[in-house]
Amino acid sequence: MSSHKVFSDKRTNIEYPARQCSTMAELRGDIDQLDRVIVELLSIRQGYMEQAARIKQKRTQVRDEERVEDVVAKVMAHADKVGAHPELVENLYRQMIEWCISYELGVFDDTRTPEDKPKIKS
Repeated sequence: MSSHKVFSDKRTNIEYPARQCSTMAELRGDIDQLDRVIVELLSIRQGYMEQAARIKQKRTQVRDEERVEDVVAKVMAHADKVGAHPELVENLYRQMIEWCISYELGVFDDTRTPEDKPKIKS
């Protein structure tokens, strides 16, 4: 990690600000609740990948490098706005996007009939 800067001064304009905890039990309970929300949001995002696999007509449309960079730029800008470490956000998103592309390719392949799949020339 290149920087240990504290970003808490920017966390005043977010929808779900962290509350001040007085015990580790409170803090861990809040983190556990936040993790449940994050997992639910990831499930929603995964559902969008399933829709994308259905909507896209060609397998080559699944990976879109321009869109990857657009998403990363947007989340990093939002990270800066709300006080999340940009290096954390960029690393997590790049890894998540790669997983999503792989998942979407699998869904794309699984949802096509043999007639829809391109013929491999031998």
